[in-house]
Amino acid sequence: MALFFRRISALRSGERAASGLYRIMLLMGLYLVVVQINRSGGAVMASELMSSRGYRPTEVGAIMGSMFLASAVVQLPAGVLYDRHGPRVMLSAMNLIAVIGLILFAFAASVPGLTLGRSLIGLGHGTVIAGIYLLAVAWVPVDRVATVTATVIGMAGGLGALLSTTPLALTLGQFGFTPTFAILAILTLTFSVAIFLMVRDQPDSRDPRHPRTVESIRQSLHGLWEVASDRDLLPIYIMGSCFTAPFLTIGGLWAGPYLRDVYALDNTQSSFVLLVMMLALYLGYMAYGPMDRIFNSRKWVVLGGVAGMLLCLLPLALVSELPLIVVVPLLVVFAFCSPFFVTLAAHCRGFVPVNRVGRAIACINLMGLVNVFVLQALAGVLVEGVTGTGAEATANGYRSVFAMVAVVLIVTGSVYTRVRDVPVRAAGDT
Repeated sequence: MALFFRRISALRSGERAASGLYRIMLLMGLYLVVVQINRSGGAVMASELMSSRGYRPTEVGAIMGSMFLASAVVQLPAGVLYDRHGPRVMLSAMNLIAVIGLILFAFAASVPGLTLGRSLIGLGHGTVIAGIYLLAVAWVPVDRVATVTATVIGMAGGLGALLSTTPLALTLGQFGFTPTFAILAILTLTFSVAIFLMVRDQPDSRDPRHPRTVESIRQSLHGLWEVASDRDLLPIYIMGSCFTAPFLTIGGLWAGPYLRDVYALDNTQSSFVLLVMMLALYLGYMAYGPMDRIFNSRKWVVLGGVAGMLLCLLPLALVSELPLIVVVPLLVVFAFCSPFFVTLAAHCRGFVPVNRVGRAIACINLMGLVNVFVLQALAGVLVEGVTGTGAEATANGYRSVFAMVAVVLIVTGSVYTRVRDVPVRAAGDT
């Protein structure tokens, strides 16, 4: 936590707004810990649902993927409302929807009930990262937004993701779904109140650098259409479809069952691998933060991450009977290369005015979260539907999942190469 304060302090040292920035980012970081348990715990939950309740892969894929489909549905209206009302009101209100979803998920005993619960959680938690990003846009200099966002997501989100692996597996094994998710519901409600009372949308409402223009509904929708239909942004939106879907399909859902079914690891053993993957993911977030300033490029930082992911996925997809000692490092490096969202969001920010950032980020999130649902659902069909017999068919099913994700990255990365870069520093700056 001391490192967290040092990183934030360095970004805004000497300014009176520093104390407010500390308070807001610390609170948002603590809340993100809770959010990430739900967002990143899919692989542990999937293993638990398949082993203890006997659900099929297609059922588990639908349950887990419904959260991200619901998150996708809420993106565009939430983007408009974030730009109109600010992150404080929106985060507090939407968290209440997540509380209802958590309570339902805690007590549900059927696939429809679990699916509805996860969907409500997705509605409530679907814009948390966007809220953090918008607060960073308002509170820190424009060239440091990616760094401060990456710091919060990398450190706080990383802690939540770590808790979503072995600790979550042990908690579910010891206490079951109902107590675990009831506690998460209580924590979420507490943070909803705290955010409403303690967060400010910007350092000073009178600050001319951060004007709050109240648009009419018609103006807001027109602005959304202009942002969504901007041809310059289209390659960024296409690349945005993979800002989280590849990792959440593999590390966030199917890596646990893969390690269990192909390598005979039990739920606890596979959760240790998932823990290391989550740690790598959030170290990756922190690594991406300053890269756009180091290389003075956002486009090529993102493409470098895509290339790293492909180098890990292709052996998993094409080589049969890889030893576990090779598979685990490939999964870990894949996780480290995955979190290019902060750099992609900063690239997007370079094309739009500040009063439309929420809508632009919502378009990226919409693409990404729809793709999470699609890839997770298709992965369940592939795992269950590949023809063959015995262990070979199971292994081929998972290899087809790795191949599918690799193909999607190749296609989206190829489109993204056409976008204009937005350097952090102008030519001649140091």
